[in-house]
Amino acid sequence: MSTIVLACTASAAILYASGSLQIKRALSYGAENRRAIAVTNIAMALWSLPLFFVARGEFEWFSWLTAVCAGVALFIGRIFSVKSLEVGDLSIVGPLLGMKTLLVAVFSFATGQAELTAWLWVAAITATIGVILIQRGPQKQSKYRRKAAYYAAAASVLFATCDILVVEARRQLGIGWLSPTLFITLAVLVPCLGRTTKGPVKAQKPIFLGAGIMGFQTSLIILLIGLTGQAVLINIIYASRAIWTVVVDRLYGRGEAVATFFKWRLLGAALLVGSIIIVIFLR
Repeated sequence: MSTIVLACTASAAILYASGSLQIKRALSYGAENRRAIAVTNIAMALWSLPLFFVARGEFEWFSWLTAVCAGVALFIGRIFSVKSLEVGDLSIVGPLLGMKTLLVAVFSFATGQAELTAWLWVAAITATIGVILIQRGPQKQSKYRRKAAYYAAAASVLFATCDILVVEARRQLGIGWLSPTLFITLAVLVPCLGRTTKGPVKAQKPIFLGAGIMGFQTSLIILLIGLTGQAVLINIIYASRAIWTVVVDRLYGRGEAVATFFKWRLLGAALLVGSIIIVIFLR
């Protein structure tokens, strides 16, 4: 994997934390989760449109439908991920979505897309243990953490499914057909969310800022997977978003409210860093 791909993937992880913080703020200010999903989906579609003019392969109906299915999986996954943000701390939800890392590895092996070495399995399992430690929190909030965990787990399965479908469709379509098809599917499905309202004025800036950031970083990750076909490696590096969500939540989010469990979450983040080192140097 090239240095440019590594840098872009790591940057997307940082952007994920920043965008998630803004979405969480908008939800705490009274914005509807449906509006957050709708605005983010439209932002993703707009970011992906220029790729229509880049590296288009041969249009083939089955591969195109695979890209549409990837879009549907991402659409439903976004619903669950925003619901998890609505009920859980950013420093809980962000890392929990890292379960996608292990799922992509398992799905890739099951579909024959990748031959997983022992070190890649170690990296994926280490990342998962880190995710478990990061979700430590106060007992009185356990009910909300469980709900957030269920939503995040559902989102992880769907996001992993999306990534695997992207790898399946990329060879035939090329990123020029694949990415716009996937993200336009998200935009087309927005009416399925039902009617949305603007919400409080103070929620408008964070919801649009968060949607813009999330739209860009999601489009970037799909682009990288589509260009390289390395869904497993990219997702393990992308798991570093767990580190950034913990730090961002502590410094700019709930602050002292998460301070007690900050060390546990940092320990989990350290394990995630370890998994990244394994991928880069030992795979």
